[in-house]
Amino acid sequence: MAEKLSVVIITLNEEKNIGRCLEAASQVADEIVVVDSYSADSTRQICEAWGAKFYQHRFEGYIEQKTYAVSKASHPLILSIDADEVLSTKLISNIRQVKQDPRHDAYQLNRMSYYVNRFIRHGHWFPDKKVRLFKKGVGRWGGRNPHDQYLLPKGTTAPLLDGVLYHYTFNSISEHARQANTFSEIGARELEEQPLLFLLFKALFSPLWGFFYGYIGKLGFLDGWYGLVIAMISSHETFLKYAKAITYRYAARRPAEVPEQLPSTSLIISTYNWPQALRLSLESIKRQYLLPNEVIIADDGSTWETRQLIEEYQKDFPVPLHHCWIEDKGFRLAKSRNEALKKARYEYILQIDGDIILHKYFVYDHARFARPGTFVRGSRVLLNAKASERLFNFEADEPSIWMKGTTNFFNGLRVPLLQPFLTSKKRSIEGIRGCNMAYWKKDAFRVNGYNEAIQGWGREDSEFAARLINIGLYKRNLRLGGIEFHLYHKEYDRKLLNKNDDILHRAISEKLTQCEEGLVNLKEHSSEILEFE
Repeated sequence: MAEKLSVVIITLNEEKNIGRCLEAASQVADEIVVVDSYSADSTRQICEAWGAKFYQHRFEGYIEQKTYAVSKASHPLILSIDADEVLSTKLISNIRQVKQDPRHDAYQLNRMSYYVNRFIRHGHWFPDKKVRLFKKGVGRWGGRNPHDQYLLPKGTTAPLLDGVLYHYTFNSISEHARQANTFSEIGARELEEQPLLFLLFKALFSPLWGFFYGYIGKLGFLDGWYGLVIAMISSHETFLKYAKAITYRYAARRPAEVPEQLPSTSLIISTYNWPQALRLSLESIKRQYLLPNEVIIADDGSTWETRQLIEEYQKDFPVPLHHCWIEDKGFRLAKSRNEALKKARYEYILQIDGDIILHKYFVYDHARFARPGTFVRGSRVLLNAKASERLFNFEADEPSIWMKGTTNFFNGLRVPLLQPFLTSKKRSIEGIRGCNMAYWKKDAFRVNGYNEAIQGWGREDSEFAARLINIGLYKRNLRLGGIEFHLYHKEYDRKLLNKNDDILHRAISEKLTQCEEGLVNLKEHSSEILEFE
């Protein structure tokens, strides 16, 4: 006996996908039911143009939303598809045959995913059999968000229909990475009540097993470069899911009445005649999860374009934005930083360059990592010329490790839970980078700041760090956090590097704790007067 069929779809801002989904679905549907999570685009207008019954319902989870959508269907046969899925011609024909004689309570459909610019035919993604066609009331939506599945009673047969369900996934690797982060968040919330040892075990072994099973066991490598990318991002999502769940368990154990005490921060940005890069850097500061208390631009003699840019941002910047300019007399980064240090009002200094774009949690990670008696060395992700150009041209909103043209991949991974386990205290200047550095203002004053005898490119940050070590401080490396992205530029002139090396070697060999030409010129003043206020 022939049965009528309801196609049910859940949506949120799907104007790019929903049209082709509905066009194919209309060839088998006796009604189309769309349950929308309050889209802000033209999803509703497109659906209604195809005659769909359109409902809006607050999103509580994929399982809950699909259950609600099925409850709105009028007919005994249900076909549940997503807005980015399209029935193939063969599948349309076979669904029509099922409607004429539905011999089984449920049927499986085989999804084939389209990724960036090609179909994926191996690995975890294919074959991808899912129960999507079923008689109303025979089963229920279950599983664990965001990976829902339709659960059937024990003993129910669900044969596979011939044909494929085309699944149009991501237009770029960046889109995939963003969704992986979102899905890991949803999955972590579902897991946070699990035993801690279980979560630790899964965090250590599930990503590795998932990668080898999908990439090797299920022949994901036959999909070439994208097969590797999919396997890597999928494993990364798995790791993040368990890592976040563990983090949430720790957070739940912390006494609510004990607030997190973070130091007040002054963020110093060094710049010279590159307002395009400085604009991107300032925009990344505005996006910070935890804003610094102030931003000071240490300007080594830039022209009016930079001043004009800063004045533009000062009008509505979320924290005080100060412009500390010195006359252009060559490369005098040490002096420009010293002048900024003199203006700094807060206890902890975060130091970057004007060609740096900050990750959203840069300031927060550094503030949480601060410890008395230490200074911090961070790392950076390098962007090549093409990747940098995309950002300058606003072809990408923000940089990420998934962008084409990035190097130092692991410097872009943020896993707060593991940060304490990967740090160490050393009295070493190895790896010091002035573009990602943090220290206490009082310690900078104890060593008389940067050595202004160092001019031209190089060694001002290492020599400064050497004197911090000579007064008894330890260097701590911030890993898996404090992330920043370095815009591409040609290398600076290094003609004074040998002279600067000599100054650095003297500070190390003679264990100097202060420099003569610094925050105070000790040739003109006694070192006894150098005090931190």
